[in-house]
Amino acid sequence: MRLTRLSWRACALLLATALAGQMTATPAAASHPVAAGPLASAFDRAAGEFDVPRDLLVAVAYGESRLEEHGGLPSQANGYGVMHLVSNPTQHSLERAATLTGEPVDRLRSVTSVNVRGGAAVLRDLADSEGLTAGARDRLSAWYPAVARYSAAVNDATARLYADHVYDLLRSGITAGSVRVAPYPVRPELGRYARVAPAGAGPNLAAAAVPEYGPARWIAANGGNYQAGRSSRITTVVVHVTQGSYAGTVSWFQNPSSGVSAHYVVKSSNGEITQMVREGDTAYHARSANPYAVGIEHEGFVDNPAWFTDAMYRSSAALTRYLCDKYGLPKNRTAIKGHNELPGNDHTDPGPHWNWNHYISLVNAGGSGGPYLAGSPTDFTGDGRDDVVTFTQGSLNDVYVAASTGSAFAGTSVKWNDFFGLTGETLLTGDVNGDGKDDILAFTHGTLADVYVALSTGTSFGGGLKWHDWFAPGAEVAAVGDVNGDGRDDIITFTHDTNADVYVALSTGTGFGPGVKWHEYFSIPGEFPALGDIDGDGRDDIITFTQGPAAASDVIVALSTGGSFGAAQKWHDLFAVGAEQPRVGDINGDGRDDIVTFTCNADADVYAAVSTGTGFAGTTVKWNDFFCLAGEFPYLGDANGDGMDDIIVFTKGATNDVHVGLSTGTGFLGATKWHDYFGLNGETTL
Repeated sequence: MRLTRLSWRACALLLATALAGQMTATPAAASHPVAAGPLASAFDRAAGEFDVPRDLLVAVAYGESRLEEHGGLPSQANGYGVMHLVSNPTQHSLERAATLTGEPVDRLRSVTSVNVRGGAAVLRDLADSEGLTAGARDRLSAWYPAVARYSAAVNDATARLYADHVYDLLRSGITAGSVRVAPYPVRPELGRYARVAPAGAGPNLAAAAVPEYGPARWIAANGGNYQAGRSSRITTVVVHVTQGSYAGTVSWFQNPSSGVSAHYVVKSSNGEITQMVREGDTAYHARSANPYAVGIEHEGFVDNPAWFTDAMYRSSAALTRYLCDKYGLPKNRTAIKGHNELPGNDHTDPGPHWNWNHYISLVNAGGSGGPYLAGSPTDFTGDGRDDVVTFTQGSLNDVYVAASTGSAFAGTSVKWNDFFGLTGETLLTGDVNGDGKDDILAFTHGTLADVYVALSTGTSFGGGLKWHDWFAPGAEVAAVGDVNGDGRDDIITFTHDTNADVYVALSTGTGFGPGVKWHEYFSIPGEFPALGDIDGDGRDDIITFTQGPAAASDVIVALSTGGSFGAAQKWHDLFAVGAEQPRVGDINGDGRDDIVTFTCNADADVYAAVSTGTGFAGTTVKWNDFFCLAGEFPYLGDANGDGMDDIIVFTKGATNDVHVGLSTGTGFLGATKWHDYFGLNGETTL
């Protein structure tokens, strides 16, 4: 029996509850054997001395510092070492550690083993003040209130944000050099925190607490850490690195003694975003640049590239793309700068490990609901020719369509829906009810994870209806395709994290069924997932472009059986290198989807590899040598209805034109303008 995602999570919760009581018999300091090493030994000794669960101690340290001491330099909040012992006007864990251990402050700051001992002492002190008995101290689950207080957050809601992350680390496990923590199915005992929603969450947020960027949560910075209004228009997006943890940075910006803030903070592990200052207000983050800059803080330290995860890069790039589109800024290094590049600043962030080329390529990879969209059909009229659609989002949320005549997209674009697709939602298309006309879909993501559908009538889209209430949460990557071959398009989501699971919810014609796992390891972070019927059996398969350097740019597929996706197979070993933009479609009309990649640079080349049914033709062939420049958005669709997908590009920028290169079956013809004003900057085009 396959479990739906909901039932699986319910079973996991029951398992966690059942196992929680079994953990009390194992000594806290030696719950899991670890490889020998000075840091591992330091955790073992400190845990034993202060009767703190060793793995909890590691998880707190890992959440604070990734177990790095960062050359003895302090964090933004003036915290030191792997345990982030802090000394500032409102936080004094460093001094408390000195009192509890008898160690001098300078040794607590500079000697890692002493720092770990100090952190263990502070945790034990907090546990005592929470009334934990000797028996309770052996239960990982019982330490939640002490962990929350270790954050020294300004309120309980932010303390929950901190403690939840520590327990997430315990559930997922930790590997850092010689230090290991095996995954625990632990359900924390929240105590008084059960009555407190994590910061930025909860069902009754006031309108003022709604973030401007849809995928973000809202947690307000202290009013003394920013200035209401601006004295200049916004011209710059500034990339920062927090020199501290995500929850710690959120708490620091809430602290009235800090005197600093930023508009947004991005989490390393999953790309979660918190907005703390309205874009129209002046955050204190870049000195003289404050009046004209929007600041984005990224969790981490400049000396450790491990903090700069693919999830962080992609999430931040989507935010920066939104800001550039909203304020009319170029998506390049003219408008997107590091903190260290601004006049009058002495900071070094984001530092030498920040991959600017990758980041800017991701900022420019969007325009279609995210950097992952590799294909989505757009025949809204049902005449066999693909049309073009644009979602205005912003404050209007209109949807415009320009239908294909076979040689152009109808000159006057027509509004087909006047409220669909909010900012930050993923917008896709597909024939979900099987009537031969493609419909529009919106994945809300976030904490709601709803899926809305507006069906095509052939001349307009109906009202948006909820077809699923929990699918593609958070930063998961959504897709649409007919994976079981019944003529109705289904919804698919790639978790795109370390689990790399793929879930499917099949269309019933009036809704989507439960989410079911169809594959348990496919398309890891950094790869580009897609769908397409590559073997021509009428069922869409999953595809991932690994997109590394030339030596690692593989194309991996897993074929649909109608009820799951089979084993992953390599179908091509050199395609869509680096920041190139891959797409999937049937470009030669043989009923099998092929792969196409756009370099989208000064060369503007387009390469293709056609499907043989068991692989993509071994030699990649250039099908067009000047199509899609940097900053433009490429797409595939059968624009003239001849059964072969053509290349389409939305120029964006100042011209907002739509060009088409028709397929001959062995190449793409030169670009021809099919529409001269469609898909404005900031709009999502397909």
